[in-house]
Amino acid sequence: MRLIHRVVIILSAAALAMLVGNALILHLLVGKEFRSIESSLAARNADRAVDAVSNNLGHLRASAMDWATWDSSYAFMRGERVEEFISENLMLQSFQGIKVNLMYFVRFDGTVVWGEARDLASGERITLPELPTDRLDAGRMDLLAPKEDGADEVPAGLLMTSNGPMLVVGAPIHRADGTGSAAGFLLLGRFLDNGLVDSLGRQVHARFTLAPIAATPVSGAWITGAAAAVPAETVGSVADAFPEPTGELASLAPDQADPRRMVSVEDDHLTVRTILNDIGGEPALVLETSYARGISKAGNGMVNYVIALMAAVLAAAGLAILVMLNRNVVKPVARLMERVLEARGCPAQPPASSVAAGAPDEIAILGAEFERTLEQLDETRKRLVEQSFYTGMAELVGGMTHNVRNALTPISIKLWHIGRALDMAHLDKMAIAVGRVEAATADRQDCALAVTYLKACMERLRSSHSTIEADIGVIGNQATQIEQIFYDHERFSRAERQVETIDLSRVIDEASKLLQNSERIRIVVRPEVGRLPAARGHHVVLSQVFGNLIVNAEEAILAGGNEGGTITIGGEVVRSDGAEMVELHVSDDGQGIPEDKLDRIFERGYSTRRAHSGGIGLHWCANSLAGMGGGIWAVSDGVGRGARMVVRLPIKKRVFHFDSLKESA
Repeated sequence: MRLIHRVVIILSAAALAMLVGNALILHLLVGKEFRSIESSLAARNADRAVDAVSNNLGHLRASAMDWATWDSSYAFMRGERVEEFISENLMLQSFQGIKVNLMYFVRFDGTVVWGEARDLASGERITLPELPTDRLDAGRMDLLAPKEDGADEVPAGLLMTSNGPMLVVGAPIHRADGTGSAAGFLLLGRFLDNGLVDSLGRQVHARFTLAPIAATPVSGAWITGAAAAVPAETVGSVADAFPEPTGELASLAPDQADPRRMVSVEDDHLTVRTILNDIGGEPALVLETSYARGISKAGNGMVNYVIALMAAVLAAAGLAILVMLNRNVVKPVARLMERVLEARGCPAQPPASSVAAGAPDEIAILGAEFERTLEQLDETRKRLVEQSFYTGMAELVGGMTHNVRNALTPISIKLWHIGRALDMAHLDKMAIAVGRVEAATADRQDCALAVTYLKACMERLRSSHSTIEADIGVIGNQATQIEQIFYDHERFSRAERQVETIDLSRVIDEASKLLQNSERIRIVVRPEVGRLPAARGHHVVLSQVFGNLIVNAEEAILAGGNEGGTITIGGEVVRSDGAEMVELHVSDDGQGIPEDKLDRIFERGYSTRRAHSGGIGLHWCANSLAGMGGGIWAVSDGVGRGARMVVRLPIKKRVFHFDSLKESA
């Protein structure tokens, strides 16, 4: 994977992690705070609705306390001026004036002195089975009647009737000055009908509805108008009768927690349900208020807006960072990598679309190349040491060559003198003299043996003279050749020489003459070698290099135990680093080279021979070819499968200076 792709992935992952983290924080903290505020306001809205009902009950109590402290009411309860009181006060207008639906004057024994229930809109009388007009039972008296000895106690609360829930107040009837015992109590009631509920909702700006708590509701309808009847036998427990909420449950703050209240969350509003107890303390009604979720929606909108802004900022910052990293880091690293690969002669990186996901990036490639460079530096250091060694050896060889040449000069002179001496032996004249002696002593028997001996000596001397003369010629030629070789080496070690145009076929022919076991091993030179272009190098050095390769191949074949073997020499033209090169392959079917030794065979001092016999060696061959701009390496399939030496030489005309190993055009 390319470095720029890794940078993009890292920046994207970091930005995404920051965005997700901030979104979670905002939704968990800010969103939760908005929902908490919204729940608090919904609960406060429900409290206002409950307070509205309580306040209406308080107004009803004030009206009951007012009527119960009239002297005329007290006299009416004692049976005085009954008709006058009824005609003047107990009429429909009185009900409408104090906005009550029920008015009962009751004695403490339960007898109803006067009582009626009316519809304020139509004025019609209403029959309430729960509150008979003649006498109240003991159960109702326990709930509605104030204590006879507690004149200040006014029972008030919610009473469930067949016509719906009713707010009732029982006020004791006293004289206006408060003297004397109570004559009974005044029971006033007001239906919690649709009109009253709407009026109360408008007053406190909190619209609400009421519903009876019942396991099996009689009407099954929410109270928004006429109340539904809830018989006592249908009232169940709060847990069973409480309406099931929809949506998720919203939790109130600890100071707002109320076991009689439940908040359910809908998509667009909060629903708060509050239980209202009747005058006996039993759950009777559920007051429900609805609060629009404007605050949470606004909060969510703000949170989403902040997240969008944050995403835009992160995208812009990430893009800016990516551009700066690409300009200041990625591109310089990529250029450096390309230069490193170019310097090493490696192919350029493939396009990004074809790079595998698991491929190394530029940094990994640079790391690997750095390690290779360190290895090359170590190898170069070794070569410098070796070069210094060989420079010293070259100086030593130069001095030694000069001394040997000086020693060869008198030998050549002595050989010339010996040749002159042999020429001055006059064997022909000595033969004539022997013939004359033989003729002169022909009649003398005692001289015949001496003459025969002289003839034998002459023949032996003539034969030895020819042999000595031939040997002296050979020795002279060899001495001259040795002197020329030393002269060339001395000139090579001291002078700056330029490479020549080399006929590779001629070099191979000269090197092939070094084969010593031609009767067992044959050399096959393929036809393409003769068609190869001329290479650039040094003729003497290349002859010694190929001679060394042929000798090594011969030794490998013999070491493999083969009765016969073949050394094959082939070649081809290749391109390397944009330049044409000629490759020569010297292959043999000998013992082969182990895989772990393919690189070591070119190290200085390394040899595969059982008895180290010296020689210029593959290390010298590698250095010499490198100095001419070429190279050498070995290929082998393993032990017993032969080996192939590949020699590469430049074709393009170049000039190499062997003393500095520098190249010039």
